[in-house]
Amino acid sequence: MRAKRRLAAIALGIATLTATLTGTSAQAADNAGSSEGQIVWLRSSKPIDLPLGANYRQSLTKQRSAIAAETLQTNEAPTPPKPSSEADEQRIAQENGETYVAEPGDAAGKNRIRVAAALTKEQCRAMPDAHDAAGKIINHFSFCRWGYNTAVKLNGQGGVEGMVRFRETEIGTSVEAGRDATIEVHTDQVVASGKFNDSAMMSFYVGHAGWPSASSCRVTDISANPFTTTVGDWREEYIAYGLVSDKGSGTGPDDIATCIYNHQWKVTGGGATTPWSSGPENGVRFDSSKSLGSKYYDAGVIFDRVTPSFHYDRAQSDTAGVANHIYDALYKPQTTYPSKAGKVIPGDIWNGNWRPLHRNWTNYDAAAAEVARKNRNAKDAACRGLSRPSDSYQCDEFPFASTKEGAGLGDGNFSVRYVPGAENSKAGSELADWYGSDRILHNNAYGIYVK
Repeated sequence: MRAKRRLAAIALGIATLTATLTGTSAQAADNAGSSEGQIVWLRSSKPIDLPLGANYRQSLTKQRSAIAAETLQTNEAPTPPKPSSEADEQRIAQENGETYVAEPGDAAGKNRIRVAAALTKEQCRAMPDAHDAAGKIINHFSFCRWGYNTAVKLNGQGGVEGMVRFRETEIGTSVEAGRDATIEVHTDQVVASGKFNDSAMMSFYVGHAGWPSASSCRVTDISANPFTTTVGDWREEYIAYGLVSDKGSGTGPDDIATCIYNHQWKVTGGGATTPWSSGPENGVRFDSSKSLGSKYYDAGVIFDRVTPSFHYDRAQSDTAGVANHIYDALYKPQTTYPSKAGKVIPGDIWNGNWRPLHRNWTNYDAAAAEVARKNRNAKDAACRGLSRPSDSYQCDEFPFASTKEGAGLGDGNFSVRYVPGAENSKAGSELADWYGSDRILHNNAYGIYVK
């Protein structure tokens, strides 16, 4: 009954405690032993044990190598994050280095949605790379992050006189259609002592910032923000909230909006109050695009701090010719036509490389139409230098005609090759379907993975 009450009352979205704990600087942590009333927020991948009366610095030092505890920044009042544009989000995705491989076909596209909907807190916690600040983006529709958050109240001699520690697991899921994402938060393994015992009050706040305007993103399904209840009430707790962007609140032909969100916590007990911990941020992108075709929904939301990769398999008989062409273009460009000294063909973002492709939607604007025209003309001119095996063959180009890095770029870093027409058509159809199923919009970056 309590969990049901919490879901209604706190559906407020007690979501991301996972990385929430931010705190004072390392210098402030070092000075904690001599500061009267010093309070420190920590985040770690393993539980921290700081018994009452223990010396904070000595005790933490003994555990630091195993725990990799982090002292984090705090705010006296809950503070929303700064907004982030679509371009900023793509830059962050590159810096994070996150990617995933998308298999071709309708079944694979639907499976990525199913994976998102079925992700459990146990599966999230089993991902070792999901505990850091960036979390883990499984695909465009699924996000996971977890971690231990610890608030420590010290006396003037550096001794521990109160502590709250809890694990937060955050799972983000986007809906299959519509500008609406759901963030779930699971809290467990709560340990409370001294001034910060089970009777202390703990508050949770969802900070969020919309772009291109504040109204581009709002938090839904919550009763209060911040939400406050006793520390004891957070044991084995579940909460969920929504991040929503209305159609028309974005910008450009795709009606794009972004939302940056984070979670912040505060504890009050025994006459002491912590500052608000300012947790790590995450981002989502909303769109209402007409570029994906009538087969796909004209509104959607993705977790955008990732650069996806589309997959081709040289052993797949119905697209083998195209897959082999792409493989040679990426990894043996000196063997491809037309020849060019020092040719480097983009598309590889693996093994430390970063040469992504960017989708070009012909109907986006006049500039996009001109890119498409130049790609087509340069590709046709290059194909005239090759011999066509038979009428059933088509001239395939890489990078694709639907990218900004195509033959029309004019730098000579492309390849053309005759391949069986049926394979070329199949591969092109699979790429277009992937654009739709994973919501790859104009100017979005992606890589190619060839098995």
